[in-house]
Amino acid sequence: MEMPDRLGSMKQNVARTVASLCFLICTSFSIDSQQSQPSAQTPTFRVQSSLVLVDVITQDRKSGLPVRDFKKEDFRLFDNEHEIRIATLDSGARYDTRAITLWLVVICNEAGKSDFEASGGFAGKELLFRSALDHLGNHDTVGVAHWCDNGETRLDLQPTEDRDSTIRVLAETLKSIPFQAGGDSDAIGEATFRKMIRLIIRNAYRRNPKPLPVIVFLHGDYTGQPRPELDKLVDDFLETSGIVFGIQDHRAPGLHLLGEQSKILHYMAKYAGCQYFSAPPSAYAAALESILMQLHFRYELGFIPSAIDGKRHELKVELTKQAKVKHRGLRLRYRPEYIPVREDPDWAN
Repeated sequence: MEMPDRLGSMKQNVARTVASLCFLICTSFSIDSQQSQPSAQTPTFRVQSSLVLVDVITQDRKSGLPVRDFKKEDFRLFDNEHEIRIATLDSGARYDTRAITLWLVVICNEAGKSDFEASGGFAGKELLFRSALDHLGNHDTVGVAHWCDNGETRLDLQPTEDRDSTIRVLAETLKSIPFQAGGDSDAIGEATFRKMIRLIIRNAYRRNPKPLPVIVFLHGDYTGQPRPELDKLVDDFLETSGIVFGIQDHRAPGLHLLGEQSKILHYMAKYAGCQYFSAPPSAYAAALESILMQLHFRYELGFIPSAIDGKRHELKVELTKQAKVKHRGLRLRYRPEYIPVREDPDWAN
């Protein structure tokens, strides 16, 4: 099947622009490296059927572009350090992979927050993302969601193929509000954030066929949250094999906290096997195009777990020796763990 012209154009545009982006690579694995040992706090994802689907993103170290011609025989898959048979392989380059629902997610533009520590800096710049949305697939949809530290959250735009309405709704969502954080608003915001993630998960669960939910945070990630609570949140989202990316302005401030996990959105992206981009406004579109390119050319490896035991299983994906020789220095990104369970969580139904 011939690739559409727009994908070839997208590849060329991203190749020209990616060198100018300052992006943060999260959970990347070199094919030449030894097996790494995941942290005891590593979040996981759960699956509710006998076939587990693992999304794998490939990235050439020199060009930053995905590799499009892998076959099932080029991969090896390990469950708790035991190699298992890959039952299926779907390739985005062959249009086999699941459709995606892309969620553009922001926090309310609250008073007292600087432009670059949260989402307020994207207000008035929504149109910069419009051209990138044209690179979604024919069956892909896009939605908009937000949360606030005052306890408000909503799916502002249900998944749609209307790219223009996405920009209009995003602009409305980013309008400033008078609320100013203080008191117990941090705790309220954390609970509201988890509620929003669950709304997005539930939206995917109720669709048939289920899309791959992809969150793209537009946020400076000046955030913090206790690690145990954050790990529960990540587990919630990853139960549907969800993927997390982020885009922040290159002027976003850093943050380090004692006793809490700082930059929680980066943390979520890391353990979904994805990236958080840092870019100037002139490169916002290129960052989103790069995300969509990675999604389009991803691979989905399917396997049947040896036991559906509700316990954490370490997951490792690597290339065969022959494929490693051909693609030296290639990065593979995927989730480091999963939990096989028999039933959907009650809150997702």
